[in-house]
Amino acid sequence: MSPSTIAIGAVALVVVIVVAIVLVKVTGGSSTASSGANGLRPPTVTTAAPGVLNQLASVPASVQDTVGAWKSVGISGLTGPSLAPKSQPVLKLGSSPLPAALYIGGMFCPYCAATRWSLYLAFSKFGTFSNVGETTSSPWDSYPDTPTLDFTHTTFTSTYVNFQPVEYLSQDTTAVNTHTVLTPLTAQEKAVYAKYDNSAGVPFVDIGNKVLVTGAPIYPQLLAGMTQEQVASTLTNANSPVTQAIVGTANDFIAGICSLTGQQPSTVCTNPGVHKAAIALGI
Repeated sequence: MSPSTIAIGAVALVVVIVVAIVLVKVTGGSSTASSGANGLRPPTVTTAAPGVLNQLASVPASVQDTVGAWKSVGISGLTGPSLAPKSQPVLKLGSSPLPAALYIGGMFCPYCAATRWSLYLAFSKFGTFSNVGETTSSPWDSYPDTPTLDFTHTTFTSTYVNFQPVEYLSQDTTAVNTHTVLTPLTAQEKAVYAKYDNSAGVPFVDIGNKVLVTGAPIYPQLLAGMTQEQVASTLTNANSPVTQAIVGTANDFIAGICSLTGQQPSTVCTNPGVHKAAIALGI
């Protein structure tokens, strides 16, 4: 099994039966799109299907309620959203007066691939995404070809929260660990990243300095062999492990956002599943 790449600067190993989650360091690589190791090619990026995005944005409230807070869905070694250290100032980014949220990820990364589903589900309750793509994680890395969205060119518009999704690292190009920097971080983003994620790992999520993700909340193997359409359509089934992982993580994100917006919009923030997540997080 190739090492997974949820972290860039440090290497850690958690063994779960035969499941290995290994953190690796970033290395440079070729930028060509020709076939690489094992005759594989980097995945293409296309515009996300409107039907997929609509299904994500309209997961039934009853499913959110049934799923409740994040849970590892029987997979140990994962790291769910957690409460940031208390007494931190509300995160602000750029010139926006709104409370901010920051996602830092990598296109090669299977754990980022899984986490994007929850990010879109959660933040779509508070605003509008534009220019969302769809693709898969690296075909050479652990949990190859995990279906996902692509936030490289995405913008988010909201009257509630300033969400900045940053695809910091690129796709692998010819083999595992051939990704490079795709979107350089701003000085503000670097400071937040360094403050809360000493291992410089991806995925990283900071919701207003209130709720953090500094590890892997969702096991990518849950999505193995699925298309984007299949992932989105599964989210109506509260008994599915895929739904429990994605919606549970999203409920935690929503609880964090609601803590920044004065529990607005109320139709979103009063969902019982979000309330369960807030209690579990200690918000």
